[in-house]
Amino acid sequence: MKIRDYLNKNYNDTLISLTYLLDKPKSFILLNPDLELDIDIEKSLDRILALRENNYPLQYAIGYWEFYGINFKVDERSLIPRFETEIIVDYIIKGDFKKDRILDIGTGSGAIALSLGENLKYSTIIGSDIEDKALDLASLNKSRLGIRNVDFIKSDLFQNIDSKFDIIVSNPPYIKAEDYERLEKELYFEPKSALLAEDEGLYFYKKIIKDAKDYLNDEGLLIFEIGYDQKLKLIDLLNKSDFKNIISMKDYNDFDRFIVAKKG
Repeated sequence: MKIRDYLNKNYNDTLISLTYLLDKPKSFILLNPDLELDIDIEKSLDRILALRENNYPLQYAIGYWEFYGINFKVDERSLIPRFETEIIVDYIIKGDFKKDRILDIGTGSGAIALSLGENLKYSTIIGSDIEDKALDLASLNKSRLGIRNVDFIKSDLFQNIDSKFDIIVSNPPYIKAEDYERLEKELYFEPKSALLAEDEGLYFYKKIIKDAKDYLNDEGLLIFEIGYDQKLKLIDLLNKSDFKNIISMKDYNDFDRFIVAKKG
């Protein structure tokens, strides 16, 4: 079949899938609608589109997803890297502050840690996670990408952390129970443990904030990705724990999405 035939059936999913299957930009695909697809490409595309009919995430169906200019292996072992999270990766890379040692708590696929490692060649980055499956995926991505200044360890938050860092960054589970029941169907294919948090979604934030200063160097930064309605609660928690210079950042949809706080 030709590209045009698939685009007519499912435009968006076909266009995105072919950028990965053909390793070509969208412009190439759109400018070559009469290109006859190889039989193996057809089989892969048919499989992806069939999975999509059952609300299976496109990222998992393709098996790879670009984050901060890097193609990561993605599957049900961890959350799908979101483009919004690139904002905080970019902030860390370009920020004028010390970043020799960075800890990424709840690293999942390793997207944050490995993106930082690829762009901060002289930094040492540790990615931690409690889930063995996620750590296997992160290690696979590290091996594929050949990034040497990132290591992954199994740890329940700070349990197996024994050094200090200039930056601690985390995108922890933060969806509260009532919101979880209203999620889009695609999200239920992602690990529930990486999405749902007790205590109105604040459980992991409270635990990290409580202990973070013991693992931050002087003037070190604690950086969170947050839920759309959690900004004020987290600022209050950080103030009570004597963090200073607290700032919030918005995502591309103008939702409060990140908080940065300095060790007091």
